Amino acid sequence: MSREHRALLRGTHARARLGLTITPMIDVVFQLLIYFLLTAGLIANERHLRAELPPSDDASARAAAEDPFALEREPLVIRLTRTNDRSTISLSSGLRSPRDAVELEVILRGALLDTNRPQGLFPVDHPIRLAPAPDVPWNDVVAAFNAVIAAGYRTVAFGGGA
Repeated sequence: MSREHRALLRGTHARARLGLTITPMIDVVFQLLIYFLLTAGLIANERHLRAELPPSDDASARAAAEDPFALEREPLVIRLTRTNDRSTISLSSGLRSPRDAVELEVILRGALLDTNRPQGLFPVDHPIRLAPAPDVPWNDVVAAFNAVIAAGYRTVAFGGGA
């Protein structure tokens, strides 16, 4: 072996240095920076929306502050229960209890408040809640619902059965 070759094997000569090239990494960082700047959106496009609340009196402001989820009007509750293999209907709000769905329609139609009947109790959009007990047959519940709709009411919900 030659002397130069042995010197190279022993490492007496300067070794070739491996350098870390960070230029591609810097390029990638700048490209990511430009990407995020362009896709993030600019704050200049955001605007403040001015909200003006209507003036309110103190009583309605206190009522709204007490319970924000309170209903404006108490719903008319129609309870359907099962006694002696027969469905019975009872109404809240002091109305008399009907014998069946046909009489329920007559009572509710008489309580409807409109231009032809100013002595009525409830407007067309007054909330009505059907509250059937679990043992009431579905046919009776549907008949009560149909009676409410036939009487002219439009806001009917289910729930609250005993």
